Amino acid sequence: MDPNEQVERWYRRNFIAGLVHGVFFQMHDALVSIHTVLPSFLALLTPSTLAIGSMAAIQGVGQVVPQLVTAYAIEDRPRRKPILLGVITFRWLSWGLIAYLTWRLGADRPGVVLAVFLVLFTLFSFAGGVGTVVYADIFAKAIPTMRRGRFIGIRQLIGYGLAITAGYVVKSVLDRQDLAFPTNYAVIFAMAAVALLVAFTGFAMIKEPVFPTQRVSTSLRHLLARAVRLARSNPNFRRFLTSQAAITAVLALAPFYAVYALAEVGVARSTIGTYLAMQMAGAAASNLLWGWLADRFGNRLVIIASSLAGMGTPLVALLAGATPGLFFVVFLLLGTTMSGMRLGYQNLILEMASLDLRPTCVALQNTLLTPVVLLPLAVGGLLDVFSYQTLFWAGAVLMAAAIVPAVRIADPRFHPDAVCSE
Repeated sequence: MDPNEQVERWYRRNFIAGLVHGVFFQMHDALVSIHTVLPSFLALLTPSTLAIGSMAAIQGVGQVVPQLVTAYAIEDRPRRKPILLGVITFRWLSWGLIAYLTWRLGADRPGVVLAVFLVLFTLFSFAGGVGTVVYADIFAKAIPTMRRGRFIGIRQLIGYGLAITAGYVVKSVLDRQDLAFPTNYAVIFAMAAVALLVAFTGFAMIKEPVFPTQRVSTSLRHLLARAVRLARSNPNFRRFLTSQAAITAVLALAPFYAVYALAEVGVARSTIGTYLAMQMAGAAASNLLWGWLADRFGNRLVIIASSLAGMGTPLVALLAGATPGLFFVVFLLLGTTMSGMRLGYQNLILEMASLDLRPTCVALQNTLLTPVVLLPLAVGGLLDVFSYQTLFWAGAVLMAAAIVPAVRIADPRFHPDAVCSE
């Protein structure tokens, strides 16, 4: 069967299966958010802000380092779905094991739980880096270009609804007197494992269209050389990467807003669930705006607008030290920024790269961010020297600077010569 006929024949099935996978994956991400839930959990295992920063750095590195290797490995594979099924299986089993160990050892041996958590979280994150490239490719094949906006909009709407619900579930669990630490966090992690298992079931239902493939890169070294040439020969791609790197650098502060609220301001621990719900609500509400802006004016404007929201986040956090109620606004803005960044950059790279270059460009986009995603580790160390307020001011200034390369990006939708090509 012709690949395009496969796409049309399986479109309805893939649309529904993709929604099941996407919305429950979002729920899982909310239940184990590295910006709220996990920092508050690690703060109970260790007082070290460096450990909290290492968690965000591990996730960042794990997500980007395997991507070029994965792009090379799948380049000539017509069927890539089995790889992602294996990745998701490993990930939901990991959270199940973390839940069990937290319940059994969290109170008596927190050091052991911390060590095992960091090891499993590292493996979990590297598996996610493999899955990112594979998912982007399968998604681009299964959902036609002109229908992706509808799919993403519905997926985000339902997914954020479940994520907001997850925030209130977290609050309810942490509020319960009969679920003291470590049982409360073990319950949350177990629910995350179940949500990821449901997401696995949805993805397993997808029928992957089989397009002709050929190996363009003769070796991994050749692929790396091609990636470097792409960055050197495409100024617009470089501006795209510079903009994303600057915004990602400011988001290194994200895990520390909750820690600041707990440790410095003294908010109740169960409020973390409300902060999570507010972050998801900000992402959900802004997603409607971002989708409209992207369809009408292009993804470049989404990136610029989300940068402005990102600049406001650390500024409001500065005010929240004296007015704790403003932390709700901090997490609303954080969700708004991350939603716009995710939609803008993901859609723009798909429009910027041709079919044969897409895996390489997606992998290169993320791999070049490796130094930047280590910044949460640096922030954790800097907090031993500088105050939260100093780092929040620095974040606002850097986000303002990030707007400059974002403004200079040419949107391929309106400038056909701005595509990424060899």
